[in-house]
Order: sequence, then structure tokens, then C-alpha cells
Amino acid sequence: MDELLRAAGLADAPTRWHEVDGERFPVVRLSGSAEPVRQRVRALSTAHYPVLMVDMMHLDRDFFRVDGQLSTPADVLRRAETADLDAYLARWPAGQEELGTGEEGYFLDAYDVTAYGAPQFLAILPRPEPWAAFAYVDAYGGLALPPELMVVAARRWHERHGAEPTVIGLATGFTVAHPPALLVDAERLAAEHVCLAGLTAGTTIRAYAKALTELDHWTLYSRP
Repeated sequence: MDELLRAAGLADAPTRWHEVDGERFPVVRLSGSAEPVRQRVRALSTAHYPVLMVDMMHLDRDFFRVDGQLSTPADVLRRAETADLDAYLARWPAGQEELGTGEEGYFLDAYDVTAYGAPQFLAILPRPEPWAAFAYVDAYGGLALPPELMVVAARRWHERHGAEPTVIGLATGFTVAHPPALLVDAERLAAEHVCLAGLTAGTTIRAYAKALTELDHWTLYSRP
């Protein structure tokens, strides 16, 4: 890991080592533009996954309690193997007002995760899979959502759209390699986003779906 930090130009950056259930990884405090640093680490390592955070509280394991018991990242990933995301989505009653007609309009500039605060920290997680990041870092975009469902959703989006989380915090940002080309696929994706993070769209689901066909990044957002 020291070699990776040196190669990424982070050898002299303030670094705190974080340990969860025997897994130890660095959290680096950044100054200046954070996303280029994350991209540099991502390009340098196939054994780790880098994700940005606005502050350290997103690593608090209290967010990962189940029935009052703390969950390790391995626990979350194990539950994700059998978690039924589609059943969860099916219980969400989207009304006609939320669905809209698709003509309500949208603003592409509104879907920028940097509007929710500049990332201050880079966690270089001990697993390489992008979706596994949600077993380590709390996603406020999925507030009150079982973390294993965020793992399942992120894996689905990675496999379908090449989506990778960049920032996990008050809002959760993704880069997207393959936006949905068909509107029917975009509408399904839009419904997934809004079900998991209700304030994401900023418009109706069908209008947001049109935005998703144009965006190479997503910002999931919710709040209490």
C-alpha cells in the first residue's frame, strides 16, 4: 500500500489507517481537486477500490447495524448474495404524479455531486469491486436503506451501465460508461434510483429517465 500511495503522489498526504474486522486500509486527507487523485489511484491498482468522502463519519459502523448488531463488511456482502432488490423495488408504490408524462423537463446541470460538498478524504478500500464500497462506506443517498441493497444495486448498475461510485456521502456520485440507450431501460433505471434515493430526480421519473440517456454521471440523493 505504501508503494501505491507513493505512485499516486500521496506519500506525504495526511493519512489515517482505518481497520474493520481485521481489514486495514488508508484514508487520505486531500487538498485541492479530489477527483483526479481518485482516478489516478483507480488506474494504478486492480487490488483496491478508491472512493471519495466528504467527511470521516461515512465510515461509522453504526450505520451498518442490523437488529441492533454491528455488521462487518463481510456480513454485508454475504447478505447481498441473497438480497432481493427486485422484491424491494416492487413494494415501492410510484404514483402517476411521480411517474409523470416525460414532458416535465429536467436540467442536466442539476445532477452534479459536487453541489453537495467538496470531498475531503479518499478511502482506498481493501476490495477491488466497485459495488463492495457500500459495505464499507455509508451511502446517505440510500438513507435508511439496508446496505446490502445498495451493494446489489451498485453491482447491477456496474454490470448494465459500467457505473462506478466516485463519492459516497451526503449525496452519492457515480461515473457511467454506458448510459441507457433505450428509453424503456432508462425508465426502469430512473425508478430504481428514485426508489432507493427519493430526491434524486428533481422532476418526474419519466423526465429523469430522459436525462439518464444523456448523462455520463449520476447523483443519488435523499434525506430524513
